[in-house]
Amino acid sequence: MSFPVPARTHDLISRWWYTVQDAVQNLWRRCNPAEGTAHDTGSDMAAPHLPRIEAGAISLTLSIFEALVRRMLVIMCAEYGPMVPPPEGGRLLFCLDECLPVPVIRAPRAGDLDYCLKAPAAGVPMPAYRMVDGLMSSAPLLKRIAALIHVFEHGELYLQAMSARLLAPPKPLLAPQPKAFLDPTLDPEKADNMQYLHGIALDAQSHDSS
Repeated sequence: MSFPVPARTHDLISRWWYTVQDAVQNLWRRCNPAEGTAHDTGSDMAAPHLPRIEAGAISLTLSIFEALVRRMLVIMCAEYGPMVPPPEGGRLLFCLDECLPVPVIRAPRAGDLDYCLKAPAAGVPMPAYRMVDGLMSSAPLLKRIAALIHVFEHGELYLQAMSARLLAPPKPLLAPQPKAFLDPTLDPEKADNMQYLHGIALDAQSHDSS
């Protein structure tokens, strides 16, 4: 039995799906090198640098969009019911799961416990994504934007993948509201819409469709 989706949810998904789709295209044009495409994000050197404040604002926007897309996919899959599995070899750029963050702890090198605090050796190039004079590379943002664009270009593949993912006991969405949905800078009505979709998505992912 498919999950009964309220009428308000249908309206919000219809609105937010196309809103996010248009917005990520605009973000791509803002962050992207002039000749680049969403299928070519491998070169950090080609990615332009953005002011740190602007890069942070774009990162927050992407966090909102990523959480929204996951919830909309969950709700749509639960409403459709079981779908055919995704084709073998179907490559996903966008992560369907919300994983708890794992802290990265750099293990000290034997005999040099302070190596993490030292500057790179002479002649060793700095990574292209490092901040330079208050500017940050847009390379990490471009990868996230490209992943979202991939969802909209291959919607059926992601619906099939999410449908298969929902059959596993550990569910893809975490129970707490995404931090991005609680950001104080959000318009109250938009925040309410997002938090509402989160609640519906949690109900949908726990729905027994058998």
